[in-house]
Amino acid sequence: METKTPPSTEAASTDELVKPDMGAVLSRTHLATNLRDFLLPTFEAVSNAMHGIEAKFGAEAGSRGDIQLHFSKPNDPAQLRISVTDNGVGLTDENYRSFKTPFSGYKLKEHGRGFGRFIAFKVFARSVYWSRYEFFKNPYARSFRFDVNQSREFSLLNEEPPFTHTGVRVEYDQPLSPWHDLVRELNSDDVADAIASHFLPYFLYRWLPDITIQFDGKEPQNIKTLFGALFVQSDFGDIQCEIDGQTETLHYATTKIPKTKSFKNHCMLFSAADRIVGSARDLTNKLGQPHFTDEADKRYIVLAVVRSQAFESRLNDARTGLNLSAKTVENIVSEISNVIQKTETVQIEKIKTDQSVNLTEALRENPILRIGLKGRSVSDYVAAKPNNWSAEEFVSDLAIERFRATTDLTRAIADAASNPDDYDKKIEDLVTKLDANKKEALAEYVLHRKSVIELVEAARKFGDDGKRSPEDVIHELIFRRFTDNVALDYFEHNLWLIDDALAFLPYVSSDRTMHGGGRKKGDKVADLAFFDDSMVLADNDGTTLTIVEFKKPSRNDYQFGNPKADPVLQVIDTLEQAITKGGITKTDGSHFSFSGVIRRFAFIVADITPSMVKVLTTHDFKSHQNPKVFYKYHDNGKIFIQAFGYDTLIENAKKRNQAFFSVLLGE
Repeated sequence: METKTPPSTEAASTDELVKPDMGAVLSRTHLATNLRDFLLPTFEAVSNAMHGIEAKFGAEAGSRGDIQLHFSKPNDPAQLRISVTDNGVGLTDENYRSFKTPFSGYKLKEHGRGFGRFIAFKVFARSVYWSRYEFFKNPYARSFRFDVNQSREFSLLNEEPPFTHTGVRVEYDQPLSPWHDLVRELNSDDVADAIASHFLPYFLYRWLPDITIQFDGKEPQNIKTLFGALFVQSDFGDIQCEIDGQTETLHYATTKIPKTKSFKNHCMLFSAADRIVGSARDLTNKLGQPHFTDEADKRYIVLAVVRSQAFESRLNDARTGLNLSAKTVENIVSEISNVIQKTETVQIEKIKTDQSVNLTEALRENPILRIGLKGRSVSDYVAAKPNNWSAEEFVSDLAIERFRATTDLTRAIADAASNPDDYDKKIEDLVTKLDANKKEALAEYVLHRKSVIELVEAARKFGDDGKRSPEDVIHELIFRRFTDNVALDYFEHNLWLIDDALAFLPYVSSDRTMHGGGRKKGDKVADLAFFDDSMVLADNDGTTLTIVEFKKPSRNDYQFGNPKADPVLQVIDTLEQAITKGGITKTDGSHFSFSGVIRRFAFIVADITPSMVKVLTTHDFKSHQNPKVFYKYHDNGKIFIQAFGYDTLIENAKKRNQAFFSVLLGE
């Protein structure tokens, strides 16, 4: 079968691209309805004006260039008109050809995209251009309306430009309806601040012409005069950063300014095509404070502008952002923060001093935490931690450090316990090796544990009214009900009564629903639930869920198979519901997710009364190793369950602490 050439090309040896569908390109470009994005067409017009001024005046562009912005009927969406007029070279034939060419090579030479003039149609329905230019010293003019939504986008106007010098005036009007509310709130101060902020790079490392903004009936504002003394370079240099597998050189410049409407805290900005791109990156967390205070007790912030040739090819078409990975951005933020910290040593020393004072106060209340310092001074420890840490975050970190620091001591205790004859002697030797601060802290904490054990013993006995305390009393002693370890720190609970390791799991929930709200019909609520995402125990083979169920001391009405009176069924059902939910809502509203659950444990803390024994043995629990502790691996649910009484809970807690009671308290 003969292959035929399409009729449209059979007489030609070449073909051409169809021009871009700019309407479709624009439809995929999103702008936020804020002042910055509303002014994007104005920014583009100012940027083009600067290129025209530089082409005309060269090295004298800063002193001879002039750009005038006028806002007519500024708060009336039906009549608003914004004009930008410059005294540059104008729309010469070469510039006009570039204007008519989307994504032109001429604009690429100027670090542009050739797309900016189209972004106006995301904000305004109409744009008009007037220009005067010279060709071999002969004056020429051209005027036209530009509308990307028409099949022939240029409507030539038989009008003389409303100025006599060479240059360009672009005029925007008829703002689209999504912008009407913003237009009604426009004011000249905000516009001036936004334009100065957008062209901050020109202040810091380039030249700047006169840029005048005038709203109807108001005095003109000169951007150069208003902000020239504000945006002054205070430091500059280079850093290296890996971008897409390549090491790139990034140039930075910093300035110190009072807080403005655009800049309320320390931040870093990206610059491409000599203008700010995207939103500012907050440096508060890295530097430790949103602002610094100088010798005159005046607040100031540090702005850093970062630019690189690598950014130019990663600038998106709408010029609203850079195509950089989140990890790359975070690395750049860290590098710039380090640079600022080196130049702001006095301010960082103030922060570290305040942190040291606050931590010292916290250590007076919780001396046991000094063990976590591992011999370091408070100032040395604080120096190695983030500048934005509060006393609470230091306490949390030291609790973990303390836990790790006791590992060697725990091993030594285990070795000592293997030889009962000189057990106390070895413990005494270990204690003598502690310094005075650690010994004092340890003694204080041992006293705390002894008191808690005595309270649990009292709670399980008959009261003056001849009744026993409910299980809630012991529950509250171990971990406050209806809360979690977001709200409680290490020293506000006593999970060590059950097992010391439980206190260091990532998330602990006490008597709370999985959805975080009030209890609803069908909800299974664990007295205590522990979620371990494997990070703490240093393995990586799945998640562990552990629950603890408390029962009233001496209760003796348990019934096998009754969901309300069978604690074994209760823990199985509660674990199943937790796994089905796949996560739990914390007290602060955030969500703790878990998946890949492969280990499930349950503790039933209840006195081993006859009815409890009957339920446990019917469920095929064993107690061969210790008659006071029943255990079973539930095959169907893949759950290991232990049941023991309050006497065993107290007895085990005493055993784990007895050596220290003896050595430190003389018992």
